[in-house]
Amino acid sequence: MTANKRASHHVGIDLGGTNVSMAVVNENNCVVSCRRSKTKKELGPDGILKKVAKNVVAVIGEAGLGLDDILAIGIGVPSPVIIQKGIALDAPNLGWRHVDVRAILEPLLGMPVWVDNDVNVAVYGEVKAGAGRGFTDVLGIWNGTGVGGGLILNGELYYGCHGTAGEIGHTVVLPGNGSSRETLEEVASRTSVVKTLVERIQEGEYSIIKELVNGSLSAIKSKTLAKAAKSGDELTVRVLRDAAHSVGIAAANCVTTLSLSCVVLGGGLPTEMGDLWTDWVSQSVSVNVFPEELKTVKVVGTELGDNAGVIGAAIIARDCARKRDL
Repeated sequence: MTANKRASHHVGIDLGGTNVSMAVVNENNCVVSCRRSKTKKELGPDGILKKVAKNVVAVIGEAGLGLDDILAIGIGVPSPVIIQKGIALDAPNLGWRHVDVRAILEPLLGMPVWVDNDVNVAVYGEVKAGAGRGFTDVLGIWNGTGVGGGLILNGELYYGCHGTAGEIGHTVVLPGNGSSRETLEEVASRTSVVKTLVERIQEGEYSIIKELVNGSLSAIKSKTLAKAAKSGDELTVRVLRDAAHSVGIAAANCVTTLSLSCVVLGGGLPTEMGDLWTDWVSQSVSVNVFPEELKTVKVVGTELGDNAGVIGAAIIARDCARKRDL
């Protein structure tokens, strides 16, 4: 399937376990129109992707365009991906195993579809059109329900021999056996932060969090954590600083190993926390990198916010389609 060389726009899709976003993006990497809906994972891979295709057609129409105006489509999925084939290997949040995303979507839309990991596309978007502009060697760390990562080397996404490079959330930060062994995701995701906070509140420690959610501790979101931290709530600040310190150590290890010039922080938690989170992580990175010269590494927060995924997916589709046509 070949791209329409006369087309001028691209569509980016950010598929998550709860929500799916899609946007028409122009040649200047600006969103022209966008849509967001519930994923409804109970529909299964075919049902979800058929719904995605229907919404893609709708969002293109909302931009005042037709399918002939679209060069290619990119989609980020919460899974390691066989890039050459467009197959999602394992998406626990969707209940998917070995789903051929490209083979399902391309016939529905009649144009090339490029599939990649959801954090990869978000990091790529930040490097090409956001906070990582001007840097060629970048690590992205996205904190939300879990912790994901993406790696840019020499200006291109780096996948490694098995296509899974950048999975920093699954790196071990506390070695040990059994329950004493913990990964970055297990100590620094929003899920883990909330779990720790709830445990300490239930043990009797005070936090304004309880008031912010009217006693319903299951309702704590990234926005709640940010509000409590910015108000100076001691317990929330302590737990979040510990999480940010762990992110900084993991980032510093990558910076030291690969001599990176920039770290971009994104996802629901860093986006809501803003400069506070960025500063905490930056301090930890600076303390833990080697040699001294690497303290110049830039640690920056997302510039594109929630649009990083759709913009990045659209840019990947554009770049890959053009390379294939060369």
